[in-house]
Amino acid sequence: MNIIEIKNAALLMADAVYEIIELTQEGFMENKAEILSDAMNKEHKINETEKFLTRNIMELSKNSNDKAELSVIEQMIEALERMGDEVASMVERIEVKVAEKLLFSEKGVEQFNETYDTMKKSVIMMREFLRNKREDTKKKVIDNGFQVKELVERYRKEHADRLIHGLCTPMGANMYFDMLDFTGNLARHASNIVKLF
Repeated sequence: MNIIEIKNAALLMADAVYEIIELTQEGFMENKAEILSDAMNKEHKINETEKFLTRNIMELSKNSNDKAELSVIEQMIEALERMGDEVASMVERIEVKVAEKLLFSEKGVEQFNETYDTMKKSVIMMREFLRNKREDTKKKVIDNGFQVKELVERYRKEHADRLIHGLCTPMGANMYFDMLDFTGNLARHASNIVKLF
């Protein structure tokens, strides 16, 4: 592979990450294990793509004058793979939620979806930035990442209050906290990717 082919493959990898993010939310909302299974299968393909592209970058770097650019591309690919890992960890929690028939409160679901939808904006804009490299888009990704962080912190506190008042179970609360944290991590990775350029 040449550097242009690697870049194009990395863009497709970013698209695949967004696809599993979408599937995960759908599986969460519909409580359907088969949708979550589809997300996990696609996440495994992201892992394979990362390994394949890393091998190609290492091979290309042996005789390349573009080592700095290859390093940036490799960091982007690693971050995309980590985003897949974050989604996989979230899917595992949702699968337990489905299997155990755990329900989040209406307020909890509303707050999680608000946070998740805000994170999705970061990923959408990150994908756009990777194609156009516009500084205004880069700034929007980073600013949106801070908004996701604020939502995670606020809703963790509010959910802890619900737990203390007996409105949810400890097991459900732990899953909810994890899912919020994974969502925040996804936005952070999107910000870190745009900062590479």
